[in-house]
Amino acid sequence: MISLTSENAFLAIGLASLATYLMRAGGLLLAGYLPTGGRIGRALTALPGTILISLAAPGFFSEGIVGFTGGLITIAVAFKTKNVFIAMLAGMLVVAIGRHMV
Repeated sequence: MISLTSENAFLAIGLASLATYLMRAGGLLLAGYLPTGGRIGRALTALPGTILISLAAPGFFSEGIVGFTGGLITIAVAFKTKNVFIAMLAGMLVVAIGRHMV
């Protein structure tokens, strides 16, 4: 087993940083070769929203009715105003008020 010394820790952090940078740079370099039309183009356009939902949904449900209501308010405000920042503020306000009242 490898012992965790400060040198090994710095090496692990450095290698993880390098891997992260190379994956991001590779994604940027290869993005120009991806198709922009058809079914694949539509799927790639919808992908950021699906990732956001997959990250936010567990939080909505784990916080009970207050979190779920805050999530619904966030979604509604985002669709109405087309401003994600204001939508997030509205959702946080609903959750803060709900936590204070419950």
